[in-house]
Amino acid sequence: MSTLHLCIATGQNAANLIPLKQLQAQEVWILETPAMKAQRSGADLKQALSDYVPAVKCLAFDDSTPQSICAAAAKLANDSLDGRHVVFHITGGTKLMVLAIHRELDFLNTGAGSYRTLYADTQKHTIDWMDANPIQEPMADVLTLKDLLLLRGYRITNDTRPAKGQQRAAARAAVSRHMGEQAQPLGRFFSTLAYNASLAGEGAGMTQQFDYPPGGPAAKLLNLAVKNNLLKWTAGYCEVSFSDQDSARFFAGGWTEEYVFLKMTGLLKSGQYAMNAKVIQNRSKTENEVDAIAVKNNRALLVECKSGKQVKAQESIYKLGQVVRQVGGLMAKGLYVSAQQVSETDRSRAAEYGIDVLAGEELQNINQYLRDWAKA
Repeated sequence: MSTLHLCIATGQNAANLIPLKQLQAQEVWILETPAMKAQRSGADLKQALSDYVPAVKCLAFDDSTPQSICAAAAKLANDSLDGRHVVFHITGGTKLMVLAIHRELDFLNTGAGSYRTLYADTQKHTIDWMDANPIQEPMADVLTLKDLLLLRGYRITNDTRPAKGQQRAAARAAVSRHMGEQAQPLGRFFSTLAYNASLAGEGAGMTQQFDYPPGGPAAKLLNLAVKNNLLKWTAGYCEVSFSDQDSARFFAGGWTEEYVFLKMTGLLKSGQYAMNAKVIQNRSKTENEVDAIAVKNNRALLVECKSGKQVKAQESIYKLGQVVRQVGGLMAKGLYVSAQQVSETDRSRAAEYGIDVLAGEELQNINQYLRDWAKA
């Protein structure tokens, strides 16, 4: 008979799914209080487990009073657990629930079965076994992007296959890397170029006019873009012609996303990240667009990318903070990437929301940032 894993549905179900995947659980019972049932936390965990565990079921658990908690724990203990090998995951639930269930299940060690308790510490990245021989083991990197979203009641609705995006980004990698690494001297020109590219992308014609002939770093960028067949431009002239709608979108702002994408591609595996993801909540059907989202060491990173002048940076930072909490959960981080400098006021506001900022010349540090995040 397989080991039965008993866990409590919670608003932070990653602490349940991680050890269940790591231990390759084959049978799971999810205890669901009325509050967690209303939030569909048990249903979300069951859905996330469906790809890995052949036998999963949710059980109602009344935690309204101490009496109801003890009665629910006693009923649980009498539900065919005698002689079973049981692992009780004590990370979720209230102290009263855990104490009551533990008291009822401890009898298993006196018979033919066995009973152990497990605590998943997502801050320390450890799984702690509490029994007669307490031990601690490292937490494995097991969550995929799909897992993380399902646990939060979300899913991606559009095609985000990395290979498809990588092929597109690779064709203009030299240009996007140059723009990211030369963000400081190109700062003001980014807004000018993005404005003209936006006009082209909105149907005003592929050919647009600068107010003055670009020179210096701007001219160097345009010559590189010409070499890569992204636009047509002659030194000393104001006229620029974007190759097509896709190229116009690239210069209108898509290059920052592709720059981040190229860095993620070299660090993460397929299934760990997505670009331009449309993330929808299963219950409310509320949809959020996320420029980049990744998961590594069971933690999420959500990225917002901007290239032009930041007239509403505070608004974008606030929105990112909301999405990080809703989609990523407590272990998630947010990163605001801007080709233009961000004011100290906006940086302070970002810090309040737990959002990191890489702006202007800091864009060249994004590879190191991602590596540090992945190791955290």
